[in-house]
Amino acid sequence: MKSLKHLLLLGIIISLSIPVCSRSQENVEERDLLMGILDELGADFVEGDVDIGGVILDNFVGKEYLEDIGDEISRELEINKIKGDVDVKGYYWEELVEDEGFIQLIVQGYDDHQNQITFTLSSYEDRDYSETSLFINLIKREQFVEINDIIDRVEKIFQKYNKPANITTCIVGTFDDDIKLEQREKDILRATKACKGKVVEKYRDEEVLSFSIFTPYIEEHIYTGRKKMNLNIVVRNNEYENKNYIWIGTPIITIGY
Repeated sequence: MKSLKHLLLLGIIISLSIPVCSRSQENVEERDLLMGILDELGADFVEGDVDIGGVILDNFVGKEYLEDIGDEISRELEINKIKGDVDVKGYYWEELVEDEGFIQLIVQGYDDHQNQITFTLSSYEDRDYSETSLFINLIKREQFVEINDIIDRVEKIFQKYNKPANITTCIVGTFDDDIKLEQREKDILRATKACKGKVVEKYRDEEVLSFSIFTPYIEEHIYTGRKKMNLNIVVRNNEYENKNYIWIGTPIITIGY
């Protein structure tokens, strides 16, 4: 679980640094745009990831209070507390980490619709600063366009604490063919042209092709240098599976690729 913990901590840092606060309807439209690009490129849908995070309390809380909040979140997200083999859908896992001035609760499980949900509650304090933050990752492998009901439940959690939620969305797909990255680049530029996408940064090597794009069809944005971006597309060759994977995220890809 060490690699999972490191990934979660990295995700928290990235997510909480992004100034995004979108309504559910806006996110539904953004997911439609991402799925449209995936279809236009001829890729097969693998999974959709939604990361939602932010500060919920401006103070440090103790272990018992943090666990109470965790139990409430588990109920709100309808996570089944069934412990079992990690290879079986439906398993439940949690870990509590304590250090001086720091408490963190990590919970992972599935709801009744077999959506994998992981959330991390972190409470921190030092002499000049204290806060309690919540980071939630949702993975849906079927009917991604219907995930807004889960996001509604998550947003209600943040609304209870009168705090905004930072939201990033990513779709993962694969290609059956073995087209070279040069052609992939042309296809991506053609697909994003339909949403008036403007490339602000590009990176390419022998295995990876990455675009940072700005489109007026997505309201929120972040900055890369002095340039706005709100659409991130990456294609990578997986030599172990002999497949090309694609990640399409907004405003930025926060999962590993």
